[in-house]
Amino acid sequence: MARIAAVVLLTLVWPAAQLLVFLLRFGGLPPGGAAESLVFVPMGLVTAIAAVWLWGRAESSRRRRLVLVGYIAASPFAFIGSLVGGLLLPGALGPLVCGGVPLIAGCYLGYAIGGPRPGDGRTGA
Repeated sequence: MARIAAVVLLTLVWPAAQLLVFLLRFGGLPPGGAAESLVFVPMGLVTAIAAVWLWGRAESSRRRRLVLVGYIAASPFAFIGSLVGGLLLPGALGPLVCGGVPLIAGCYLGYAIGGPRPGDGRTGA
């Protein structure tokens, strides 16, 4: 149940962040209202599933922490990529590709870096 809650929360972070930035920049909601931010839901959902899956596979607290660090470190690139992606590809595909790839890469990089260290007696499988 906690994993489902994490996926839902991470999914909703991206449309909310886009709305917040629009609100702060322009002083109101987009012309289409909050529904305009729904194009960021697929990006949020796919990346949330990947992050929670990698988190669940991590066998150590160090690896879990680095998955989270990777997600957070990639977030600025994903934010800009999701905006630019909307200009390059149609609909939700742009944010999904241009915003989702950095987030998933950040999570995976954190997962890979957090693997067993040489000589600690654990296998990397």
